[in-house]
Amino acid sequence: ALAPAPVTALLAHLLGPGIPSLDGPRAIELAGLAARVEVARYDDGRYRIEADSENDLYRVQGYLQARDRMFQMDLFRHIASGRLAEMVGELSGPQGSTLDLDRFNRFMGFRDRARRMIEATAAGDRAGLEALADGVNSWIATGAGTIEHRLLAVTVEPWTALDSLTILQQLLFALTHNHTRELRRLLIACDSGLAAMERVWPNGIEFGPTYLPAEDLLDEIHSPASALVPELARELPRLCPKGRTYAGARPAEHAPAPRMGTGSVDFAWLMRSGLSASNNWTVAGGRSRSGAPLVANDPHLPHMNPPIVWGVHQVVGGREVVGATFPGLHMVVFGHNFRVAWGATTNNVDLQDLYVEKLAPAPGGGDPLVYFYDGRPRRFELRRERFHVRGGQTVDLTARFSLHGPVLNDIDPFLAGRIPVTTLRTVRPRGRGDVRSLRRMTVAANVEEFAAAVADSETACNNWLFADVAGRTAFASHCLLPRRRAWSGTFPVAGWKADYEWEPAVKAEEMPRSMDPERGWLATANNRAVARDRFPTTYNNDPSPPSRYQRIAGRLATMDSATTADMAALQVDTVLPYWPGLRADVFAPLCASRPRQEPLGRALAELCNWDGDMAADSIAATLFTLTLHALMDAVLADELSDGPKGELWRYLQSIPHIETNVDWLWMRSPTDEVWDDRRTHGRESREQMVARAFRTAVGEATRRWGPEVEGWHWGKVRPFRLRHPLSSASPLAAR
Repeated sequence: ALAPAPVTALLAHLLGPGIPSLDGPRAIELAGLAARVEVARYDDGRYRIEADSENDLYRVQGYLQARDRMFQMDLFRHIASGRLAEMVGELSGPQGSTLDLDRFNRFMGFRDRARRMIEATAAGDRAGLEALADGVNSWIATGAGTIEHRLLAVTVEPWTALDSLTILQQLLFALTHNHTRELRRLLIACDSGLAAMERVWPNGIEFGPTYLPAEDLLDEIHSPASALVPELARELPRLCPKGRTYAGARPAEHAPAPRMGTGSVDFAWLMRSGLSASNNWTVAGGRSRSGAPLVANDPHLPHMNPPIVWGVHQVVGGREVVGATFPGLHMVVFGHNFRVAWGATTNNVDLQDLYVEKLAPAPGGGDPLVYFYDGRPRRFELRRERFHVRGGQTVDLTARFSLHGPVLNDIDPFLAGRIPVTTLRTVRPRGRGDVRSLRRMTVAANVEEFAAAVADSETACNNWLFADVAGRTAFASHCLLPRRRAWSGTFPVAGWKADYEWEPAVKAEEMPRSMDPERGWLATANNRAVARDRFPTTYNNDPSPPSRYQRIAGRLATMDSATTADMAALQVDTVLPYWPGLRADVFAPLCASRPRQEPLGRALAELCNWDGDMAADSIAATLFTLTLHALMDAVLADELSDGPKGELWRYLQSIPHIETNVDWLWMRSPTDEVWDDRRTHGRESREQMVARAFRTAVGEATRRWGPEVEGWHWGKVRPFRLRHPLSSASPLAAR
């Protein structure tokens, strides 16, 4: 605050045009409205908008969204379009710089996908998006501005329907993110070999139980395909690079960043790490106290300030929809319409694959511009993009594209020189499906109509749970799921072989679904929907561990007269369900020991007397988490060439799915070779490694928070903070 520029900007914001208050009756004139629109605001912050036409409603909604969230919307638009560095400069982040993120998102082409999507969208749905954009632009025209835009000294461009769908496409990509695990397996294989890869991040992790009821599983048993195709297994040692990189993939030299402080920008939630941790469940009317079904949803989308969702109650033409949407979108995504209620989680459906391409022979090595496919050479398509970095610099970057997609080595600087030339193939929207699907959901009158709406979805492949006022409950999930006949999709395939192309998408009637299950409840938590041998092709690869589902299912199974209070209690439940079994098996030898030195003895007593509740005041929750991290460092990172302190291990852990590897460890036998620390002589056992990890955890806690165990409360060491996306970038230092 001592810097003169931010003080001046802050005073200008406080004394200049302000955000119009909506407290009490007030008339706001918006161009283009056909009739009067009534707006009210509930105590919880949601708006109630009542209009005679949808276009009027969406126009007012756009105005209100911009009034509340214009900077957030503008930030999301810049991220999804690959223009973040243009807005905030080149700043460092958890997985690279802002320009690195721009490079990835621009070459992934989210804006191009959105353009094709909007061209195929029906006129009525497109009109709604355009009406929302008109409302946003009406607010921009007031000149009120936002404090962030003023402090950053940037202006707001007009909003378009294309901006809304670009954000949607980037978000949907982040929810179908199997390629991040395929990529990490490939990195390990090139660094340490295929055998090490199977120890660190194996292909065939198969967690149970599945969430689809038994009566809804297909009767036919299928033989799961192999993850590693023979052609790649033979060629991979030769194809893994030995330091040779393509010139277009080298990081550009950048000018100094503008004066934005020395921190980082908190954009990790929209990076390519993916999002995966949501819960939803529904209880049939026959098992609720009121006789009406209950629906609960906890999307676990990134927490931020302001929130990532925006609440609204839409009233138009005799129908109503209540729920949450995303700033910049016009339709409710999670909510109810007084006839049907619905919620969604991501289900890790695999809509992405990696292809290792084989370069054509050339003097001194492969030709970086020519690759082989089906026995013939083909030239990579070269695409060049210009990136403007705040501060005046312009950076031109080029990426190669094969028939499968962009070369990841060219759009992620970390990968250059670490993996073979590898391309990313993704399912792309082919029509109006996703927008039409959302619209049909909001007007569905019963579970059958809602299920039909889900069947329109192309890339928004979620676990939809829903119920209607007749007491019926259901589950549906649909998207353009590709068929893989010859491989599972958890590891890259040989891009030079035509045998590994996708076959036509799975038919809608073959996709998992359930209607009025016998047990009277349904639940999902990003875990596996069906076992590998009960579905005709790969469905959800690399699902989350089942612990959250097991806790929810265990609670629901005991509820014969469920209430909304029961649902609320389950939403905030913090018990780790597998801890009692883990303590009795894996941690029993450690708990039987009696260390005399402190704080080791006190810490062990806290852990071994723990009930598994990850409450904010729990000391054991802190110790358990630190022990897991130390254990992974010791028994997984030891396989890598640069060990637990190296860049590769940090990169492997940069996505939330590392939790899968932890749960997988507990499934291994006490004598499995994975427990051996390969950096030492001799062979360690599970008992030795768990004890060592616990001592490391206590040492880490002591170093970070002092020797008093009472200060190691989970809520203190892992606090919940709602951060502004630019909070760590010191925006008050901007000129």
